[in-house]
Amino acid sequence: MKNLVKTFAIAGLLFASSLTAFAIDKDKDKLNNAVVENVVDAYINSSVKGDVEHVDNLFADNFSLKYNTEYNQAPLSKSSYIKQIKGQKGVTFNCDSDYQIVEKAGKYSLAKVTLDFSNFKRTDYLTMVQDNEGWKITEVNSVFEEK
Repeated sequence: MKNLVKTFAIAGLLFASSLTAFAIDKDKDKLNNAVVENVVDAYINSSVKGDVEHVDNLFADNFSLKYNTEYNQAPLSKSSYIKQIKGQKGVTFNCDSDYQIVEKAGKYSLAKVTLDFSNFKRTDYLTMVQDNEGWKITEVNSVFEEK
């Protein structure tokens, strides 16, 4: 009798664990923006690898992108930049990318993203803040350097 109870208990546990293992995770496609490094990775993937899956969740409503060039380009708003990125869906740029977290204090973080192309280097400085939805990019300042 004890063996029968143990057998049913083990079978029940196996059944429950298999249900959990095959359960559909509704949030699997969401960006885990609780970790600032995930936001930086998603930014790089959307900027140079054509992965636009999480682009709508990356930027704060007051986001702006500023180019530090000699041409006095107007800053891009969140909607303009997202439109630009989505227009490059699936396009992978030939560059090496790297980043470092320059500062992380409380709900503020600053990251330096380096995109090294064959004839120029682009450095993006990402300002990020954490709100009740997680980390969001509030500003990107892009600096270009010719090789």
